[in-house]
Amino acid sequence: MAQNTRITVAAGDDWVQLTDASTTGDISIMLAAPYPVMLQATATDTAPTSGTLGPLALLQFGDGWSEATILEKFPGVATAAFLWARRLHADSNAPDAIIGISHG
Repeated sequence: MAQNTRITVAAGDDWVQLTDASTTGDISIMLAAPYPVMLQATATDTAPTSGTLGPLALLQFGDGWSEATILEKFPGVATAAFLWARRLHADSNAPDAIIGISHG
């Protein structure tokens, strides 16, 4: 399902699903708050293991990309269709991160 929204990623050890359904088309994504996040792609809607690190990170406000597929950004996941984010720092007292995402 297409979306054009902002998603809150709370501090902690849990992964937040960014794509609301299996997505193979272009995605535009941007860190919309100055709190770094890690990104991970999976082939299913099962979250990555809690505590794992993502291979990519959005570190500063405005980091992201426009019009690239999940597979272009995560070539190591053969059938990547879901995108996830987790706060870089799991401190529960840290402010929430916000990610802007748009995909078809």
